Parts: sequence; structure tokens; C-alpha cells
Amino acid sequence: MKLIDNNLYIGFDIGASSVKWGYGNCQQGLLCFESVIISDKTLSGFQNLFADIINKVDSKIGLTGIKGIGIGTPGTIERKSGKLLGVNPNLQFWTEISPAILIDEKLNLPVVYDNDANLMCLGEASLLEPDLDVVGITIGSGIGSGYVRGGKVFHGSHGFGMELGHITVVADGEPCNCGRKGCLEAYASIEGIKSRAKRQLKYSDALAWNLHDILHNAKDDQRLQGFIQEGERLLAKSLANLCVVLDPDVILLGGGGTEGGLYSLERMENIFSESLPGINRSNTSIRCASLGNKAGVLGAIVLAEREIV
Repeated sequence: MKLIDNNLYIGFDIGASSVKWGYGNCQQGLLCFESVIISDKTLSGFQNLFADIINKVDSKIGLTGIKGIGIGTPGTIERKSGKLLGVNPNLQFWTEISPAILIDEKLNLPVVYDNDANLMCLGEASLLEPDLDVVGITIGSGIGSGYVRGGKVFHGSHGFGMELGHITVVADGEPCNCGRKGCLEAYASIEGIKSRAKRQLKYSDALAWNLHDILHNAKDDQRLQGFIQEGERLLAKSLANLCVVLDPDVILLGGGGTEGGLYSLERMENIFSESLPGINRSNTSIRCASLGNKAGVLGAIVLAEREIV
């Protein structure tokens, strides 16, 4: 039986290995949430995957009540052109392109999109008081960050704002996938730690590790433990610097690294607090996000409802 609801939106959250999706709205939240493995990392493969998901939505509830589609994507989106720019190391074809191309124009549905970390932050912020300034940080393959103020995502003048993963934390430091050296992402992300383990500690299989492998190997390798501790310290200090600049109410930590226990929230809170001027210490809290891997999908739905309405 098809559900009739005239105010539903489909949300997509593109990851390195899967696409998470669901439908719902701001009032009812997520009414459906699923994840699909990406088996074909080409543009046509993506378009087919998205078409299959939309067909599934049609078979479940029909498309009559769907008012629009929101897409969260890794990468930097230029505001003027609406295209992804720069490098997407895990999805190398996914650049110089508009994410709207994934949706068949024949559906005649409006499509909006934003960076995945921005939408993680928007999804989490939608559950909090509407007047709060919220920073969202995703710790996973990379380091993503978003900033929501008054219910709206901050992008900067050109769409390049809030790239915390690519601030320089070590002068002429470790190489980053962006092509620069010393970026926070090269030290504090899962891929950054794996790259260092292969390059400096001679683990030949390090790039194939998952988070469990990192933590397991670190139990017997103090040097690898040191990499994790360094990433934790640099991330906490970077959050303190960000706090001095933005003065947010709350900083939310999400992503697979957070959920998998890569870093200690207690230690990060201590480093964060010690690194702040006294005036900031009691005004910004740092805590774990609450929605897990559903945050990006809800954020895409929230973006679609607010922008399209």
C-alpha cells in the first residue's frame, strides 16, 4: 500500500563506499533510512544507483507526495557554478560536476545539495534549539566540518568556508591528499593515520586497514599509539582555534572515527579547554553527535524542505 503524504523529501548522503538515503520531513523526522554499497564508482554507476533508490521509494510510498530531493556529497562546492571542485580521492570521477546530474530531469523534482559535513551539522542542529550556533565535525576517512547559525549553513563568499581538515597544523609536515603538507587531515583522519603507518612504520597493508585494525595494531605498537595521540591533540587544539574565531555554542563530533572510539572525548575536552582563552571556556561545549550515520540524510531532507519551500 502506498503512503499518501504531500510533504515528504528524499535525502541522500554520499560516502566513499556507500550511499545512505531516506525520506521524511522536518516535522516527522526520518521515516525511512537505508544504506546501499557503491559497486560501480563511475558517473553512470552513480546515476543507476540513484535511479534504483528512487524506484524503490516509488514502490514503497509513491512519488506523488515527494516535493524535492536533497543530496549531501563529499567535496567542495563552488557557489557560483554549483559544481564540485578540487580532488575527491575516494571518488576520483566526482569533480567538475553538479550533483544534480544524479537525478533524472524527467522526475521534475527540485534538487538541492551541499557538502556532506555541512549537512551532518544541519541535521544535528535541527534537533537543537533553533538559535544556537553549532559546529559539526566528522572524523572519518577525512576531517569534515560545518557551521550552522540560525538554522542556515555558513559557506563563505565562494563556498570554500569551514574546511578545518585543511588548515595547516604542522609547518611543512605530512603530505595530504589535497596536495599540500601539514594539513590536520593528514594527522587526525583515519586515512591520514593509515598513510603514516605505511610510510613511516612500514606496515605494507596499512592502507587496507579499517578502524578496528588501527586500534588493534596500536595496542602493541607505541609508535602507532603516538600517531593516534598526536592526531587527537592536534584536532582538539584546532577546535579550540576554531572556537576563538567563531565562538559557537556547541561543537558536535561525529563520523566513524568518533563512533569507533579513535579518540577520547574526555582527553579532547581537556586539551580543548586548556587551549582556550579563559573567556571562552564556559561558553562552548564539545560533545558527541547524536544521530550517527543518519545525520547527513536528515540534513539533506532539512535542506530540501527549507530551500524548496
